[in-house]
Amino acid sequence: MTNQITSIRFDIEAELAKAQACLNYLWPLTSFVAVNSLKGFEDVDFDLTMHNINELMGAQGYMDLAKYRELFESGRINSCDLKEAFENYNKSACSQDPIFKSDSSNLSEFLDVNHQQNVVTDINQQVIKWLGAYFDNTQARWSMPRLNSFFESFVRLVRYDKSLSLRGLNGWIAVLDSMPTDSKQALTWLLDQIGVDENISCYLTKHLTQLPGWGSYLKYIQSQAEPGALCDYLAIRLFYEFILTKPIVKKFYNLESKPWSKLGIISQTKLCQEFNDKVNYASVWQDAYEINYRNEIVQKLANYDPDSAKEKQPQCQLVFCIDARSEPLRRQLELLGPYATYGFAGFFGFAMRYKALGSALAIDLCPVLVSPQKNVTALSDDKKQSSYISAKTLMAMAIYLRKRLKSCLVGAFGLVDSFGLWYSLALSSKTFFPKALGQTSKKINYKLAGKPSLKLDVAEFSLTDKINLALNNLKGIGLTRNFAKVVILCGHKSLTTNNPYAAALDCGACGGNPGGISARLAASILNEGQVRQGLADKGISIPAETVFLAAEHTTTTDTVEIFDTDLVNDDQRKIITQLNLDLVKALDLVKKWRSQSLPQSVIKGLNDPLSRSCDWAQTIPELGLARNAAFIVAPRSLTEGIDLDGRAFLHTYDYSQDPSGAILESIMTAPLVVAQMINIQYYLSTVDNSHFGSGSKVFHNVMGDFGIVQGGGSDLKLGLPLQSLLGHEPMRLLVVIRAPIESIDAILSRHENLSNLVKNRWIRLLSMDPVDNTFSQAKDIGVWQVLNKQELNSFKAKNSYSNFKS
Repeated sequence: MTNQITSIRFDIEAELAKAQACLNYLWPLTSFVAVNSLKGFEDVDFDLTMHNINELMGAQGYMDLAKYRELFESGRINSCDLKEAFENYNKSACSQDPIFKSDSSNLSEFLDVNHQQNVVTDINQQVIKWLGAYFDNTQARWSMPRLNSFFESFVRLVRYDKSLSLRGLNGWIAVLDSMPTDSKQALTWLLDQIGVDENISCYLTKHLTQLPGWGSYLKYIQSQAEPGALCDYLAIRLFYEFILTKPIVKKFYNLESKPWSKLGIISQTKLCQEFNDKVNYASVWQDAYEINYRNEIVQKLANYDPDSAKEKQPQCQLVFCIDARSEPLRRQLELLGPYATYGFAGFFGFAMRYKALGSALAIDLCPVLVSPQKNVTALSDDKKQSSYISAKTLMAMAIYLRKRLKSCLVGAFGLVDSFGLWYSLALSSKTFFPKALGQTSKKINYKLAGKPSLKLDVAEFSLTDKINLALNNLKGIGLTRNFAKVVILCGHKSLTTNNPYAAALDCGACGGNPGGISARLAASILNEGQVRQGLADKGISIPAETVFLAAEHTTTTDTVEIFDTDLVNDDQRKIITQLNLDLVKALDLVKKWRSQSLPQSVIKGLNDPLSRSCDWAQTIPELGLARNAAFIVAPRSLTEGIDLDGRAFLHTYDYSQDPSGAILESIMTAPLVVAQMINIQYYLSTVDNSHFGSGSKVFHNVMGDFGIVQGGGSDLKLGLPLQSLLGHEPMRLLVVIRAPIESIDAILSRHENLSNLVKNRWIRLLSMDPVDNTFSQAKDIGVWQVLNKQELNSFKAKNSYSNFKS
């Protein structure tokens, strides 16, 4: 190596773009939502991707073979499933696109493998401390000085870090002074110094996958506030690589010999040959495992009789989020009374940036893939408004003061002396009596702050906006006629304590936030007289005696709160009264059902759902979307009365009301994609938690307000903790759409990302023909395989999944 600049000719921006393609965004904890960490590989066959990530980062894409053997012996997989899986096995799944694959694709790993060094770990330790110091603006009490960029701040401050000098490394200050101050130029210069002659993007990809959590978060940051974040990060990594490897290279190699200079991608032909040389038995077992579940679902749905699904007039219609946790509640409620339920994305089609009462911050209440264009502010003309805002401000100041005092040497001693006894009482209560403490805190909070009635300022929505949004909302739900006197729009939220992953339990369609506000916005607009007149002009007549009300289902405690009941008349109030009684009965049944899957404490009181939500030591307050497996797009009549075991996302859809296919297209391009992201996050977190999950909650530490690390410092964790995966069965999403094949194919042909999910087997897509109720499975656009009902039923009695479910 030499400090002289030689000339390497490549487009660094193009190489950076290719390098980061293997990463997906990692959203911060405040809006933590499910993502496919391997989204960059969705244009590659699933099995080939799993082979690829094993080579690239040592990750596993399937369960251990012993687990599949166990499933076979229990009957969860049978010989018919395996036969079909072997017939489907694709040994020619190679893509024509480049594959990120190398045995040792950067210098640091090359030296670790060939000379038993520890350079990669050393680089990771160095960059993690700088990443934490620079991006943590909430947990850290001493903030790192921030210049124009991460790289500039690093260059300015690293010279005061003596860790390299203490390792006996000399001359690194001179390298720092010689390095360009612009991160792109510095990265190019460092690649030149290290001696990387080709496969630049693969070289950088390997660096990104050595800390994929931080790389994914920086990709998110790059899309939000710091355009050059990943380039800054890579320049810093290569600076440390250059300094740390220099003495090792000098020891083992002469300066003219650079065996690492051509590291990088292995040819597509060689990779495909490796993939095709032997059967990937884990892949076959996984396919058989999913086929068994597919057959069980098809058998349940195959008995559908469209003639028996006569349209009836219910007393109350309830629109729930498609969230799988709503499926058991919907089923139980329908059994208790004349109720009709619908499934729709939990933001109800009204994307907004919401500012709570008295808050200076705004949150996006919509899917993270959507950028809201409208601002909504909570207002109140209640007399309690000022006292509420004052009390909330004082409480926030008290929390901030306590935090400052805890971080101050003198203040910490004073805090212990003054409030130590009270803290011990609070800790004891939080540990042994969480429910009582939670209820007492709620009462005190209500006494101090009150609970003012809220109104939403929707001034940014024009009348035309409201009418169009309401029209799309009702059409998307499939609720365009035969309105009941009461229509409930029910969002959902979670309720947990001391849980960094709280947002993962809230509504994903609301950006990892509670869905009650979205329901209230939609209900208020649908109740407006001018909006209803505009809808009537477009062919949807809402009767004057129909009222829309918002509600919120708390999934942790299985309780439902209905808002704004002062708007109802006497007839509607009778319906609401009966609904509340039936909700109590239905929710009690759901609670008992959910409790069977939750670990139980020997202290009986701690098993109560409210106790679980208030318990600061509870690592499994609820199971969230664990065990999710299917996404069904069909009229509710198809699944009504069928026990789907809380595993299915249910989206209402009637193809007969969608002649253009526009509604189906919106479902397939938004809710289906989100459901697939949720499903694959659970899949990857389960099959390889060390790479794609976050380990045990017991060892979690929060980094800023954006990520989780294990212990004192590590890579940011990409996925879900082990406790959130209790009982989850890792399988790719089964999608069932009751619509003609031609309609589905037309949509797939217009959206490459969707067709990639199908042809590369990231999802299993079934069409249920609305005429003859036959099922077909998609292989690609225009390529479908009809499922033979006789074959599906041949092993139904003996090997039914329902006989073996946990």
